[in-house]
Amino acid sequence: MKSIRPLLRLLLAVYSLASLSAGTQKPVFSQNPRPEWQWGVTLDGFSDKPVPSRAYLWVPPGCKRLRGVVVGQQNLEEEQIFENPIFRRALTDLNFALVWVTPAYDLFFRFDRGSGEKFDTMLKRLADESGYAELPLVPVVPIGHSAAASSPWNFGAWAPGRTLAAISVSGQWAYYKDENTPDWGDRKVDGVPGLVTMGEYESAYKRAETGVWERSQHPMLPLTMLAEPAGEHFAGTDLKISFIGLYLRKAAQYRLPADWPIRERPKLKEIDPTKTGWLTDRARPDGKPSAPAAPVGKYTGDEKNAFWVFDEELAKAVEKVAAMYAGKKYQLIGYVQNGAVVPKRKSHVRVGLKLDIASDDLTFKLGGAFLDTADADYGGFGMKTGDPAPHAADTSSFNIVRTIGAVEKRGPDTFALRFSRNTLNDPDGSTVMGFILSHPGDDTYRPMALESDCRVWCRNREGKPQEITGFNPPASNRAGTRTLDLSAKSTADLPVFYYVREGPAVIENDRTLRFTEIPPRAKFPVKVTVVAWQWGRMVEPKVQSAQPVERTFSIIK
Repeated sequence: MKSIRPLLRLLLAVYSLASLSAGTQKPVFSQNPRPEWQWGVTLDGFSDKPVPSRAYLWVPPGCKRLRGVVVGQQNLEEEQIFENPIFRRALTDLNFALVWVTPAYDLFFRFDRGSGEKFDTMLKRLADESGYAELPLVPVVPIGHSAAASSPWNFGAWAPGRTLAAISVSGQWAYYKDENTPDWGDRKVDGVPGLVTMGEYESAYKRAETGVWERSQHPMLPLTMLAEPAGEHFAGTDLKISFIGLYLRKAAQYRLPADWPIRERPKLKEIDPTKTGWLTDRARPDGKPSAPAAPVGKYTGDEKNAFWVFDEELAKAVEKVAAMYAGKKYQLIGYVQNGAVVPKRKSHVRVGLKLDIASDDLTFKLGGAFLDTADADYGGFGMKTGDPAPHAADTSSFNIVRTIGAVEKRGPDTFALRFSRNTLNDPDGSTVMGFILSHPGDDTYRPMALESDCRVWCRNREGKPQEITGFNPPASNRAGTRTLDLSAKSTADLPVFYYVREGPAVIENDRTLRFTEIPPRAKFPVKVTVVAWQWGRMVEPKVQSAQPVERTFSIIK
């Protein structure tokens, strides 16, 4: 396994120690092109939902042998994390695969209702499809966000010997129980390392109090928390994703054996958090720890108020992140659509946008602005409705990025309706676009982020019917082919768009299929499935959506 230090350098390049200490580093919300998922299988019968789940597998392009797999079912942030290039670089260095299930068949991992057996079936099918036969045997890192945040712990309780680490994003504590928790019986996750991430704007500091209490009740639980200043419930920042990648490297360093037979499950190294690792004070609003991080047994603070981490490097990263933006003031922001600030609503997602598409390229505009007075839906920042809301002077640094859904960013304020592998599953239903608006703050004001969504029907039923014709890619292509032009036509003479459902390829410039590197042990032929779609026109002369056309072809040696 490669050294831990390259990703620490990456983490600190994005959020350098010097700038963190000075409180000048800005949060980064990257907008990245949708990457490939080389294989996919339909999980028929896994749930009774009208749209069956699909499991997608990504293997690092140069990977000759897998040493682990990260697995998550889609709720909200899983997709942002899994498709971020920072995360994929970390997995590439570790030779870890990635499995993403969408739509989810079980957000809670109810192993008392057969989810464990379904999990094994899924990995076996992906192994058969890909050629990476060791996939069902390698250690697992389960990850889940928000409503799915308990699933990693439930997985760890079901198979502690297979769980390298559990990652709970916008998370939940290991022994929390509710109506969705399977009956653990006498199962425990003591000895299973776990990371819980929580943003400041989702009560991170209050939740930290519960977390350290739980750790004190379960001293054998190696529990780490990242409390992200200015962090938001729906936002996968580069900082958080870099930290998760660093945490995975540490888990691999301290738990994976140097080698093991490829046809066997490895025995993971045990972790005793009462004897090894470091302790860090729980995060606090002022960013000041009550005691400096120190090795277990040498910590001078109250251990009942401390979390555990693998080592000094991770401890220092936790402390530097905790000190970001300390002492800075809050500022309020809002979305701008059609020249006006969109009012917030009493909802988990606080802003609802309206789809306003007038062009055949299906683009629309969104912007951001400061609020000069506090509105009715902003609590917790020391401002009452109608109070003045001072803010940074810079109005040019607003940034809006896609979080989920059938949308792509095409410019600073320009977005386009673009369906993808998990947004056109139900042609008779609807899908949700998700966005994050952010402002980086300045020397006086903290960064702020605000979520929004916009629901769009998968099928536009108003206007003249149309069909897609002429979509006939070659039945096979030789490995090494770089690109393939796609030339389907619409009978309404509207532009046809495409997405790759699975296969080592991506869409570029709306019309070109670019093939990506095929992992060295891939089983040939490798399938590529491309879907052509045309949503129609909302303005006169109105045109209905065309029936999507799916084509599967092979890559051969």
